Amino acid sequence: MEIYGIDLADITFRGIHALMAAAWLLFDFIVFWLHFKIKDPDYPLDSRLERAKVMHGIDTVVAYVFLLMLPSGIILCYLTDTRIFTTAWLSWKHLLYGIIVADALYLLPISGTALKNLKAIKAGAENADELNREIKTRMNQAMPAVWLIWILVFAASLISVLNLKAPKGQDYIFRKTAAQAEQPIRPSK
Repeated sequence: MEIYGIDLADITFRGIHALMAAAWLLFDFIVFWLHFKIKDPDYPLDSRLERAKVMHGIDTVVAYVFLLMLPSGIILCYLTDTRIFTTAWLSWKHLLYGIIVADALYLLPISGTALKNLKAIKAGAENADELNREIKTRMNQAMPAVWLIWILVFAASLISVLNLKAPKGQDYIFRKTAAQAEQPIRPSK
């Protein structure tokens, strides 16, 4: 369905895909903000435990958003008549997504460590200092991976923005059209 030359399905899925990326980054930032007090052993235990539960819940939502990014992108490719691995910019996005998947797999066990250890401390574990040290160590180990994800999501978003396509029948906004790219290069005399 089109209104004033704008394909509503196309623009809807572009919006959903962009909002999912924005939500992903926002939720990740909230988790990042929460982690400072969670790893601080001087902060009240009940507050740390509550923050860890919130962090774990947000991480679960982030995982779903993360997993839904791929099907929404595939639907977007279908709607825009773009074959998935035929353009350089989309191949770069897939590469970045793959790196993010590997990075996220590294981060998964770290999220649960804090919640598990804080529950053990609350239950009266005798090795509370060791458990607190593990929380801090694991969360500090996660920071480079978190920064990498943020950089890669930003890079993938930038790649998308630089390759936006105007409504059907119009040229690309930030790059050569496919017809221009296919013209043979003529040698100079």
